[in-house]
Amino acid sequence: MRSLDVLFACVLALTVTDAVAKSKAAAAPTISRNGEVNMGLAQSYLETDNLADALDRARKAVASDPGYGETHAVLGLVYLRVGDRANAALELDKALKLAPASGAILNAHGALLCDQGQFEQADLEFRQAMADPFFADPTQAFFNAGRCAQRAGKLPMAESYLRSALARANDDPRILFALAEVKLGLGQWLEARAFVQRCLAVAPSPGALDLAARIEDAAGDKAAAAKYRKQRVDMFPNAEPTGEGAHAP
Repeated sequence: MRSLDVLFACVLALTVTDAVAKSKAAAAPTISRNGEVNMGLAQSYLETDNLADALDRARKAVASDPGYGETHAVLGLVYLRVGDRANAALELDKALKLAPASGAILNAHGALLCDQGQFEQADLEFRQAMADPFFADPTQAFFNAGRCAQRAGKLPMAESYLRSALARANDDPRILFALAEVKLGLGQWLEARAFVQRCLAVAPSPGALDLAARIEDAAGDKAAAAKYRKQRVDMFPNAEPTGEGAHAP
């Protein structure tokens, strides 16, 4: 499940913060110019993995605008990325109390709950996020809900959410990757193969090539599996194999 966890965390960090900025108009409180600048910089630094500067700017945004929920949400997401789950939970809880109807914040808080293993409550918050008319990118709530259902072992539910996400973003490699994993888990090799091939066509990556090899292993095509593993080594010689069976010849 390592690849699932990494993707889930990355999507949470990169997409929810963008949605937070877009949904500010739905929040009753207003943000100061300093707070807006610092929050925007924190998001930009987060997207480029500059976590030290992201943390600094997010803290400054909270200091200038402690009553604005989105500043706490961004700080919470930075804490989540640096592995400080305790402070991430504190900040995201504050964000939700300040803006309980914000789809962006519900999406972020739902992802935190999923990370904590609170799958049913997380699913509820994702569905509330999807229903927020001011949430600029509900695709991310469908994606996170699908990933969370996958983590909970509810693969048919995961597929349903992920197909809803794909309908809104049909060339997103993260969604295609997730659907390929779900279909592999369901034992539906042909559909898993189709999704991973689409993912590879859009954005080749070591993880996607490893997943393609695992799918071919499951389908019994050892030659195709070996071809994908050789392709991964050729294209990404410094990448570590991921997933079950990644080190197979």
